[in-house]
Amino acid sequence: MRIAERRNRRSEKQDVALKFQIDHVRGQARLEALVLADAHGLPLAESGDGAVCAELAAIAPLMGRVLGMPMPPLLRGADVSVRTLRAFGQPLYLASIGGTVARDALLATSVRGVERILASN
Repeated sequence: MRIAERRNRRSEKQDVALKFQIDHVRGQARLEALVLADAHGLPLAESGDGAVCAELAAIAPLMGRVLGMPMPPLLRGADVSVRTLRAFGQPLYLASIGGTVARDALLATSVRGVERILASN
């Protein structure tokens, strides 16, 4: 009996695997943008408009710590969500804009996927 592979695209390279993961979740949740950012607000992996992803990455660490902060111009009025995770003792932020009602469940799955990819180094 053959087991079906659930992932369509794979890579042994972490940066490529992260990009595949982020792209997949963005499509599944119908997000406008999805980005994995470091504590300095730099994008590690992104999917969506580059300018929107850059702003999203920049504010993700702040949103992970501060409630009610003002949004930068490209993100004003957007439904922004940020999930915090840790890798190698450092905080990382998975930030998204938009999405369907399944967004929260898909982002939780994405956090686990990112952690798995980063742990496989």
